[in-house]
Amino acid sequence: MSAPGDDRDDGVVMITCRRASVLLSRREDLPLGRAEAMKLRVHLALCGMCRNVARQWAALRLAMQRLRDRDQ
Repeated sequence: MSAPGDDRDDGVVMITCRRASVLLSRREDLPLGRAEAMKLRVHLALCGMCRNVARQWAALRLAMQRLRDRDQ
């Protein structure tokens, strides 16, 4: 069981924006587990601010890929 204010997953489908931010960052380095990915998907469907953050991560990923491809 989590302590109050702790935003670790505890079976709840809806996650906080703070947790979504952590998962968005984490998925840049490692694939998320099925449960984490689903919770993030649900959160992004309902939260415009976090969708915006996800788009920013996607733009950064694309920019980094283009830089890497250009340098090869």
